[in-house]
Amino acid sequence: MRVIPVNDSALENVVAVPGATPDVDLDGKPRAHRDGLPLHVVQVAVTYKGDTSLLKVKVAGEAPRVSVGMPVTLVGLVGTQWAMGERHGISWAAQTIRALPTAPPPAPATTPPAGKN
Repeated sequence: MRVIPVNDSALENVVAVPGATPDVDLDGKPRAHRDGLPLHVVQVAVTYKGDTSLLKVKVAGEAPRVSVGMPVTLVGLVGTQWAMGERHGISWAAQTIRALPTAPPPAPATTPPAGKN
């Protein structure tokens, strides 16, 4: 398998779609990373050069605290090529997924009371 590091600074928009869910096998048993930490999956919408893709990104350890529509950063994102018979693809993993700080909403515009300048 070939592991490909991803330059996440080239990604224009990265947004969590649902929150983190445990990664489970076909029997519903939780999967673990090779070092024994539990695996979680977060789906993210990623925009690159105007095209948007939906990626399922796996993270080992504590579940990322993200919610729908939350801008996130994918720390240490890598893609791993895989093939099984005629099927092939790329699986995505990150060291961590962090929520980006959001700007506070703009303050309401104030207008002077009528008749006073």
